[in-house]
Parts: sequence; C-alpha cells; structure tokens
Amino acid sequence: MHPTVLDVATVLRSLRKHRSLSQRELGERIGLTQAQISRIEGGRVDPRLSSVVEYARGVGVEVMLVPRRAVPAAVTLGVLPAIGNVAGESIDG
Repeated sequence: MHPTVLDVATVLRSLRKHRSLSQRELGERIGLTQAQISRIEGGRVDPRLSSVVEYARGVGVEVMLVPRRAVPAAVTLGVLPAIGNVAGESIDG
C-alpha cells in the first residue's frame, strides 16, 4: 500500500483510540462495519475520500486541505498536530 495511505490510517486509528471508541462503535456512528474500519486502519484498503471524511467526522474532526507553505504555521498554532503527535491535545478541535 502507498505510504500516504498508511500515514492516514495511523492518524485515523490514533484519533479513534484518543476518543476511546471501539471500531464497532465508530462503525455504528458512520455506517461502516467493524471489518471495514479494521481494513481502513490497517492500511489494507485505499479508502474513498468520502469514507475518510465520514470517519473523521465520526471522531470529531474535519478533513481540511492546507496550503503546504502554511503547514508550519498551522502546527505552531496547534491547528494541525506535529508529525508523531497525532493523538495529542492539539487535535481536540
């Protein structure tokens, strides 16, 4: 699988765990099965953008596109998590 898919999968899994949700609970919230959640989090599928957006909303965050040049400022302001800090307090929008 492409490294980007694995990066997204890691962030999604961390967000779910940070919210103390089981895969089954999240699936019920967003209309996916536990098996589908598991495949997404395991990086075994390349999910559709709509699935990523629904997953994100299910754990209380929004998917946003940020201009690359603005990423350092967004991290500094706490709008985006720093690399390796995907489950930190800075993502509690």
